[in-house]
Amino acid sequence: MKNNVGGNIARERHNQHMTQEQLAELSDLTINYLSKIERGTIKQVGANTLFRISKALGVTMDSLMTGNDIRSSEEFNPNLRQLIKFLNGLETTQSEQLSKRLLEVLKITQKTNK
Repeated sequence: MKNNVGGNIARERHNQHMTQEQLAELSDLTINYLSKIERGTIKQVGANTLFRISKALGVTMDSLMTGNDIRSSEEFNPNLRQLIKFLNGLETTQSEQLSKRLLEVLKITQKTNK
């Protein structure tokens, strides 16, 4: 069962308390397609698809293929990954400006909460 890619993906997704909908959105896949991968209906997952899923989960492709050493970053919850994906989708200057503004808001919020 360790070499069951779909099972490894589902296990890691559950470990991160992520829904199929969240993972599908983060990896730009349909929920139906992701569900088929996790259930093992789709036996061979393409490299591009596996890369997108591994990136969305914050783990290596190898760990999803083997089931070994699956490490995820606890601080990168689904909402944070969605924010990162959004920022990465912008042009560099837009992303930098928006990131700067968000940081300013966070710093102000942090100061007012003290």
